[in-house]
Amino acid sequence: MHAISRKRLKLPYVALLLLTMFLWVNQAAAEYGDIVMNAKAEAMREAEVDDVLFPHWFHRIRYRCNVCHEKIFTLKAGSNDITMANISIEHKMCGVCHDGSIAWEALECERCHSQEPGWSAGPIQHSIHSETPEKPLIDTRQKRYTKLYEIASGWHPLALTGSGLPLDKYGLVDWAGAVREGIVEPIWNLDPKINETPALSRDSVIVFESKGDFMPDVTFSHDIHSYWLQCDICHASKNGAIFKDEVGANSVTMLEIAQGKWCARCHDKVGFPISDCSRCHNQPKDEPLKKGMIKRKYLPQKIETEPHNGLFDF
Repeated sequence: MHAISRKRLKLPYVALLLLTMFLWVNQAAAEYGDIVMNAKAEAMREAEVDDVLFPHWFHRIRYRCNVCHEKIFTLKAGSNDITMANISIEHKMCGVCHDGSIAWEALECERCHSQEPGWSAGPIQHSIHSETPEKPLIDTRQKRYTKLYEIASGWHPLALTGSGLPLDKYGLVDWAGAVREGIVEPIWNLDPKINETPALSRDSVIVFESKGDFMPDVTFSHDIHSYWLQCDICHASKNGAIFKDEVGANSVTMLEIAQGKWCARCHDKVGFPISDCSRCHNQPKDEPLKKGMIKRKYLPQKIETEPHNGLFDF
């Protein structure tokens, strides 16, 4: 895909994003990384409203992840008790922004309650309908393919894919590319008086040595991750650190990632899918490391497996 200049996209890009917002509100379209929220399903039915569909992509255009996580929401599914009382009255959770000042006030129910009932809570690409448990919300299982095909062929609204945002080879939004090309410039703090400081970012690259000779090593860029998230999200999150802040202290395996651990706390949910192997496995074993790269060798360990849930089909 050719590079898109920010200058050429500026006015059309804004117009297309406005169109995207209009179509999303009126058609309840979903995008990879959006979340079905229905923990209060019984109360929603009593209030005669549908389930909530939270558009992660629409918020990522405007805000970096650390604006909400973990200042407003803890980074664990089901750990945030979201109610209309704490939104509208206490101005917590969604109400921190949706107060009529930063964003529209939470009075137009259908703007959030836009997902038909019956789907399981969680990331849109894995949500399953209770009446047809074999059918995911993004239906790509007409043929016998791997999870790579399932995610790569997901359901994406035309307004978003046509908005000028760069896409990866699977047709998903390349958020890192959008930032690097200057197409989106999400703010890092709700308080405009607080200036961003370089001290909060890191530019080192950790190289994880893959076990097999056939697979290139993994490069983990602190730079793009610390752009979106502050270090505490991974190294001191409220529900327990995802990674210990010490080179070699984390025995990361693909099996555990496929079970939703390590990198998969974000990837395969909101970050790009783990089945896009070359996005991470991109350091040839026979090439010397570049400046700023830190080698972290694989440490064998006893792996405790968990029951296979049918989502990870490698």
